[in-house]
Amino acid sequence: MLGAIIGDIVGSVYEWNNIKTKEFPLFSEKCHFTDDTVMTIAVADAILNGAKSDDFIESFNRFGNLFPGAGYGGSFRKWLISDVKAPYNSWGNGSAMRVSPCGWVADSLQETENLAEVSAAVTHNHPEGIKGAKATAAAIYLARIGKSKSEIKDYIESTYGYDLSRTLDEKRPSYKFDVSCQGTVPEAIIAFLESKGFEDAIRNAISLGGDSDTLAAITGSIAEAAYGIPTAYYEGMGHYFPNWIMENTFQVLDDKLSSVINAWLDNGKPMKGVVVKDDWKTNEFSKAQIIKVILPITESQYAKIRFGLLPLQMEDKWFVYFNDGRIHFHRSWTGDKVYEAKVEKLDSQYVIKEILVERDVKLYSCTDDIKDFRSFLFILGRGILGMNIEPPIDESKEDGILRVWSDFGKMIT
Repeated sequence: MLGAIIGDIVGSVYEWNNIKTKEFPLFSEKCHFTDDTVMTIAVADAILNGAKSDDFIESFNRFGNLFPGAGYGGSFRKWLISDVKAPYNSWGNGSAMRVSPCGWVADSLQETENLAEVSAAVTHNHPEGIKGAKATAAAIYLARIGKSKSEIKDYIESTYGYDLSRTLDEKRPSYKFDVSCQGTVPEAIIAFLESKGFEDAIRNAISLGGDSDTLAAITGSIAEAAYGIPTAYYEGMGHYFPNWIMENTFQVLDDKLSSVINAWLDNGKPMKGVVVKDDWKTNEFSKAQIIKVILPITESQYAKIRFGLLPLQMEDKWFVYFNDGRIHFHRSWTGDKVYEAKVEKLDSQYVIKEILVERDVKLYSCTDDIKDFRSFLFILGRGILGMNIEPPIDESKEDGILRVWSDFGKMIT
């Protein structure tokens, strides 16, 4: 879902100021969220509250009227103010721009497509409007479970009849503003298929011109499932929302969606982007020592931790994976394990009570528990959770346990 929101924000300044290049600043003071973001959040909210037609109608109406100036199309604006919430046979790309949560919560491709159809049909009940939503959600689901780009391309072409064979270079010169599903969804999928990473996918979409924010939202939603999202983009996104949205909307949805993600992972469901031990060369401890801590974490933080951290370039110094209730931290260049932390469920939250740290000075020179704890928090926060964390550490207890407060949740005594 966040991939669509980031694409929307980045593309917002180019919708009426098209560019035909991939060289442009991603975030600027003029960027803002639009109806693509508002309705994507509304879809997630509807799914978490039942996923029936009436749930989508209620969520679209509620969020749409919370943000009446977000940039809706004329037909949807009329639908918002109407007392009769009937579909209006739209083939517009609004059904595809908002559909991304459907690709994340379903357990099968068929369930994904069925859910996408329900989300579309309450407004966009034209066959093209439904097709655009289903094709986008299907691409997200297939990317999420690890299907290759060629497999995704073949499925979308054979099932939905979109021509994905033309390249961006062929399309770019003549492509113009188009608000239809049939004129937006294929181009957005091609932008993903030609991409080399999340940012490259966003740049591909916007470089086409056209309905830039919606193109980038659709492409970004698929790219998120395929590549994940670098932590810097979470921080960039947060600057464009009032605090009450971040705290009262995103946090609630994040916590609910995290429960779904944790349930998937607990049941061994496939999910693209989860790092496993075999993804990197690893060595075990030479001489491990236990540091006793009290570090509470929320369910949404626990879900993010379980995705791990895979080095993508030479500057990335850490490889992190989660297995059997433990987070394993390895130096990316050598594979040496430096930290290992056990995560336990305690009442309604999770907590880390001990951290193992390497104490063989030939492999790791630090011997200070507090410095190690701060280093551990920095890697966990900055590398995995997308947070800058410098929490106060309480050393006053005579039991020798290091405790932290607010940044990771309520203090445990």
